[in-house]
Amino acid sequence: MSETHASDAERLADTVHVLHGSGGNPARKEVAYAAYVAVIVVGLYGFPLLRALVIAADRDTMASALRSPWSALVLIVAVAAVALAAREAGRVRGPIVAPVPWIDHVVASSIDRWASLRSWFGYSLFAALFAGGLAGLAVGGGFAGAHAAGWWILPVGLVVGLLVGLLAGTAWLVGQSRLSPPPPPGSGPWWVREVRRLGVHDLRTQSSRSNRIVGGVQAGDLRAVRLEAARPVTRGRDLRLRHRGPIMTLVARDVLGLRRSPGAGLVGLLLCAAAGGGMGATLGSTAVPPLVGFVAGLVSHLGFGALSEGLRLEADTMGTPPLFGAPPVRAAAAHLLVPGAIHLVTTVLVGCITGVSLGADLGSVLPWLVMTTVFLAGGALLAAYRGRPPSSPFNPVPSPQTVAIWYAFPLLLGTLLIGGMVWGATQFPTNGYFVIATWVAGFWLVYAGLNRVQRENLAHRDV
Repeated sequence: MSETHASDAERLADTVHVLHGSGGNPARKEVAYAAYVAVIVVGLYGFPLLRALVIAADRDTMASALRSPWSALVLIVAVAAVALAAREAGRVRGPIVAPVPWIDHVVASSIDRWASLRSWFGYSLFAALFAGGLAGLAVGGGFAGAHAAGWWILPVGLVVGLLVGLLAGTAWLVGQSRLSPPPPPGSGPWWVREVRRLGVHDLRTQSSRSNRIVGGVQAGDLRAVRLEAARPVTRGRDLRLRHRGPIMTLVARDVLGLRRSPGAGLVGLLLCAAAGGGMGATLGSTAVPPLVGFVAGLVSHLGFGALSEGLRLEADTMGTPPLFGAPPVRAAAAHLLVPGAIHLVTTVLVGCITGVSLGADLGSVLPWLVMTTVFLAGGALLAAYRGRPPSSPFNPVPSPQTVAIWYAFPLLLGTLLIGGMVWGATQFPTNGYFVIATWVAGFWLVYAGLNRVQRENLAHRDV
């Protein structure tokens, strides 16, 4: 066995030398540079922002919340969500994604699969551990810098972050390895066996998909990215869509889509319920920091987006003749009915129960919870009909920073508007000007979204 391992190591060393020369694989330097840039970005922007948020949320309240049992519950839920997301990500793009030529000529050879893929596993595991540790240090530093906790929180945050990173890396690998059939029984640690389990066909599929996803992100083609990342539909294949008129057919199509993809519907429902509970708690008790309202706005936008697949698919058909006879603006508005109804019922129900249980009046909670659906409807329209990333005559190819800001703008706008509305409702609950401004802002956002729908469709028609 040792001679085989020595032979594999020599053959791999010769292959790397042929590909990269005497300097070896440059991926190590690229990973180190990415880590270096991440440290600078978190140090310059992440830590000051987290510290400011803790101070704005009242450091005494945050300090007491940090020592309460609820913080442990929030941590457990967050860790479970990270692990679940990592496992699902592994099914689309796992931690071990080697180039297709390497898979065809090295992985498919007689070289031990663990030996041929070990470097990619090591880089991905390092990335997961580094991201977790850096996030733990940033959060701990934000609390310590705001004097909401002692400096003891830094090593605690580092250890917790490393453990979360290790769990995420493990779930990431398991999500990818479970796509392949189990290998024959063998020796070695479990992660070695999981890597050896990866099949050549599955590795080639993920590598090609990863290249297409990266190309779609760089080009700003969200439709291509969604099609690559979407999981195949395996449920409800025998269900059929029947014509019910221009509007109700689209509504029935969205309901059918949720029945065929129950996972997306369940995720959206849970996120909407969590956001409703956070907003109800913020509106119902002054002891809850205002930061919870902004976090609830962020979660609410994600939940509404998970329920709005029909709207995004409608946006993908811009410029084509309407399938059921509905004009583009009317069709886009029809696709808001199902996610809007689910979000409205879930948020109002959970939010009102939470707010009333904390001592608030129903009338001081209900209107603001209803208003969140209006904001999210407009934000969903802006997100689905983004169009192309902005460019200029001097820079026809948008930079990665421009693409990131362009993509995140609807999310940031919805988070700020909903969080600001919830915060304002706790500060000016009876101010008529604030109420009027809130409703005007909500309906203006919906109007801006519908106007974007019309403009994008006309732009496709002019091309």
